[in-house]
Amino acid sequence: MDTSIFHYVLEVEKCRNITQAAKHLFISQPALTKQLNKLEKELGFAPFDRTHSPVSVTPQGEIFLDFARRYVQLETEMMDNLRQFNQLPSEPVLIATTHRGGAYAGAQAAPFMLAHPEIQLNYLNRSSQQCEDDLESESVDLAIYTEPVHSENIEYMPVQEDPLIFVIPQESPILEGLDISGNSLEHPVEIDISRFRNPALRYLLATPGQGLYDAENSFFRKYHITPIHPQRIDYVDTRYLVACSGCGIALLPHTTIRNSSTGQNPVYGTIKGEPLYRYVIVARKKGRSLSPSAEIVWRYMISASAKNR
Repeated sequence: MDTSIFHYVLEVEKCRNITQAAKHLFISQPALTKQLNKLEKELGFAPFDRTHSPVSVTPQGEIFLDFARRYVQLETEMMDNLRQFNQLPSEPVLIATTHRGGAYAGAQAAPFMLAHPEIQLNYLNRSSQQCEDDLESESVDLAIYTEPVHSENIEYMPVQEDPLIFVIPQESPILEGLDISGNSLEHPVEIDISRFRNPALRYLLATPGQGLYDAENSFFRKYHITPIHPQRIDYVDTRYLVACSGCGIALLPHTTIRNSSTGQNPVYGTIKGEPLYRYVIVARKKGRSLSPSAEIVWRYMISASAKNR
């Protein structure tokens, strides 16, 4: 059983609402529902009655929640005891990160080093697939990248929502007839999904193994779009620059765009009525015993995300 579920059920108990609990947990409502359905299958009973609002706890659920509370308490006590190692030399913690995962890791690095100066963090730049491969082979302790997770041997927690924005050349036919005055990264133009099916559009897409490759494929499958002659570009920063130069449409993370600067003025767009996003996750190999230092990093990254919600 994925131990993250204990935190999930306690949040559902607290909120008595699946959607609200998902927001507090920084995951999507469908993702939380999927985890609860999986839990019910494993337990053979439903901890919650979700047929009415607010959600209520079943008699069997009360027993399970009692164990969940005790687990979380023991987890907290364990971390307090692990902090006794703070003044002792420790092994470096090796973390695999993608481009986007590295942005989250970088934002947490300074406060973590202030809190735990005795722990050395070493980062490796990887693709999403390489992150999972490294976790499975135990060549790294942790990985920070973006969903989806393909391996059942990986335990993970979402730590940050990552909005996705279309970067569109001003002369693109997708914008024909649209009012793009006042358009900005913070106020993207809303575009009807039918416009994305225009065969004249050229898409700038990620290569296999990259986190955005999965996000793009999910988008195209969901809306039954078949890109004509897509151009595949490995690096996300390069896709942004190529899109800004007028060569095609790219679906990119909000953070990447915000941190980039060009002399171009592309149009930023999103789907009308349905913004796109994914999640940055912190992951470890399921069932693996980490070093005390790596456990501290794991818990710190998760708790830092909770404080920022």
